[in-house]
Amino acid sequence: MAMMNRMRENTKTILMILVFAFILTIIIDWGMGGLSSGPSRGVIATVNGDEIAYDEFYQQYQNQLRTVREQSGRDPEGLQLTQLENQVFESLLQQRLVNQEIKRLNLKATDKEVLEQVLNNPPELLRNQPVFQDSNGVFDMRLYQQALDNPEMDWVQIENYIRMTLPYSKLENLLRLTATASEADAWLLYLKQNAKAKVDYIFYNADAFTDQVEEPDEKEIAEFYSKHKEDYRLPERRQLDYILLETKATPADTQMVYMRMEEILADLRSGADFLQMASIYSEDPGSAQNGGDLGYFARSAMVEEFADAAFGAKIGSTVGPVKTQFGLHLIKVEDRKKENGEDKVQARHILLKFDPSPATREALREEAAYVAEYAKEVDFRQVVESENLKLQSTPPFEADAYIPGIGMEPRISRFAFRGKEGDVSDVYETNEGYVVAMISAVIKEHIQPLTEVRNQIVTEVKNEKSKELARAKAQAAYDRLQQGAAFDQIAEQDGLSVKNLDSFLMNPSVRGLGNEPEFVGTAFSLEVGQVSPPVKGSRGYYLIQLLNKTGIDEEKFQAQKENLKLQVLKNRQSRAFSLWYEKLKEQSDIQDYRQKYM
Repeated sequence: MAMMNRMRENTKTILMILVFAFILTIIIDWGMGGLSSGPSRGVIATVNGDEIAYDEFYQQYQNQLRTVREQSGRDPEGLQLTQLENQVFESLLQQRLVNQEIKRLNLKATDKEVLEQVLNNPPELLRNQPVFQDSNGVFDMRLYQQALDNPEMDWVQIENYIRMTLPYSKLENLLRLTATASEADAWLLYLKQNAKAKVDYIFYNADAFTDQVEEPDEKEIAEFYSKHKEDYRLPERRQLDYILLETKATPADTQMVYMRMEEILADLRSGADFLQMASIYSEDPGSAQNGGDLGYFARSAMVEEFADAAFGAKIGSTVGPVKTQFGLHLIKVEDRKKENGEDKVQARHILLKFDPSPATREALREEAAYVAEYAKEVDFRQVVESENLKLQSTPPFEADAYIPGIGMEPRISRFAFRGKEGDVSDVYETNEGYVVAMISAVIKEHIQPLTEVRNQIVTEVKNEKSKELARAKAQAAYDRLQQGAAFDQIAEQDGLSVKNLDSFLMNPSVRGLGNEPEFVGTAFSLEVGQVSPPVKGSRGYYLIQLLNKTGIDEEKFQAQKENLKLQVLKNRQSRAFSLWYEKLKEQSDIQDYRQKYM
């Protein structure tokens, strides 16, 4: 860590550089002095010109972090942090867009409407209050009316709440009105729920004709490439050089876990209750809340070290510490039994994981931060080499996609696609550790040249020829059927067998065939006894003969028609907002400046 030591020695100089860089950032990036056309200072996004302040985002983000900590008992990290960030950001976008539409449509809450809601249609916020519910937890209007008649009750906050939320309800109702359901929709739903078909079919697999296909010549390859050129267009891709400082427990961290376990064991020997100690200290989320109870389990259900200790202990005894791949365990055996000839043990355990300590994490974070800052002033690879760190590289990857070697990390992907070649990132915390990356290559969107895709084209041309031979064979068989040949006779002549599908629903995916929507659609369009012309599938061609079609009853449909229409309507109403919102979002001018802050 020679360079790291030099950096620490020159901390004052580095801080001066950082302060100077910060001042430049204020002048150039934040627009103080009129030199930037970017976002205003402290703005993390704009939605049709409406600004979202970083402070607003940060406050909501911290609220979400606190909620997760309270629910899980630990800090979120890696992908979970990214997901939280995206959830908060998306929530703020949606809030702005919906408010803009409410304003555009002039949706307001009048005094009369607010009063009507307070008196006769209280919001769920009030309906869920125990004070207004009966002994069964059901909202009781009588109890609510008694509260309304109480002159000491202050309803101002409730009125303000309704005045704020009523425009949203109006918008939702308007969107629900856009959903419709016809008799044809009901009939299609009825068919999907009730219609079943039974068919025989002959399958002409294109793979069976591969040996009959000759290698395409250069003219065929060039013509295919010219015709399908757009299929070989690649979007812009980026490559990264990066370091990963893995968050692993150090020997000192491991020793601390053993010491903690010895303290727990000492308390147990002094008479502490195992159940209580497990509830307090165990880091197994599946059993800690139940006092470490694992129930009855067979030897094969546990890893070898754990099973050996549990099955080798006497009832009532506590064994351990036992080290496994999951951490360090104390095991208390409570009972044994034999079930279906197999020995089983009932036990509780206390698990302490070999996680890196906060000090270890902080040291790694500090090291990564030093590398990130110094590499922005010096060559990234030089810094990595000087610090004896492992330099890793990704292959080219697309925006918002899985990054090989790093994982699904939208924050790192955003950095990669918003920067330029040579840019060095800040520190990113992932599930594996701390990442610092440099954009090593920018590969612009382009159509792959013929030389790069020639082998792929050869395979595709041969596949097309194989499918064409399969189609021709199926067509010839169909022609013979039209001349009076029997279905099974045709299959035998072609060296194939007639296969059967019994009672399948009108669903694109068919058991035994996979996703074959044309097969299903054709089968249900046939009359009983009728044979289809060749039907194109994903791997070849089918001849289909309908044997039976059940579940289609006009009288039953008429009896269920209104209920079916209501099902369709409710489904469309529930999707109305999301469909409308996605379209609104696509049509809006949204500028995302998170990269400047995160």
